[in-house]
Amino acid sequence: MAPSAVHESLLLWLRDDPSQLSTLLGLLGHEPCPTTLTVEDSALRVAFPVEVTPDLVLRDPGSRRWVLVEVQRQPDDDKARRWPLAMSAMADRHGPDGELVVITPSIAVARWAATIASHHRGGTRWGVAPTVLRLGSPEADAMLTRGPPELAVFAAWVMQGRWGARAVAVVRRALERAGEIPDERLRQSMQRGILAISHPSVVEKLRSTQMIDINQLPYNPALERWEEDVMKRRGARLQAESEARGEARGEARGEALML
Repeated sequence: MAPSAVHESLLLWLRDDPSQLSTLLGLLGHEPCPTTLTVEDSALRVAFPVEVTPDLVLRDPGSRRWVLVEVQRQPDDDKARRWPLAMSAMADRHGPDGELVVITPSIAVARWAATIASHHRGGTRWGVAPTVLRLGSPEADAMLTRGPPELAVFAAWVMQGRWGARAVAVVRRALERAGEIPDERLRQSMQRGILAISHPSVVEKLRSTQMIDINQLPYNPALERWEEDVMKRRGARLQAESEARGEARGEARGEALML
């Protein structure tokens, strides 16, 4: 299954600034990872031959610390089955000082991720119990209230698929916090990224308030893909509604002829 724009957007920001993972972990009550982690090739190979590809591989060559990151919006048992293999491959190559961080907006997925890769039979226990970052409304509030403005995009990510008043309020606050970033290019890129992962109706409500001139923001491929997806879904919905109206008119004419 191809990764969605919402899935890729979070990874995009972590690839651009891996130190934000440490900030996120510390802010939400977990042990921070090194801020000196750098992005590495996600393809991990072992000899027999098997290839596993975590969403993101981060490593600090100086301290030999490493982190694997998985963004999970829904359960994926096939993917989770390879988590122990990925951890083993990294430990064999770089030493055991590493962890797996799973980021999800879902309570159900958080529960699934905490235990799906831990196994035991008889007296033998094996597998991996990851650090699970469940990003919900309380975490979004914490990021926007106590976190640096660069975490605003993560707070907006929490509202993916939501379009009510709460989602509008969080995305508005996220845009405001991102507006505090001094660097203009980063600020505009962050604001466009926030819009890229927000529900279309939320974007329209924010557009109507003229809070931000969306047309002045720099090009972002993730937003362009999102806009294309929105137009496709909107076109499919309109076509389905048109066909339904046509069928209803046809049935009405048939009933009239029978009378």
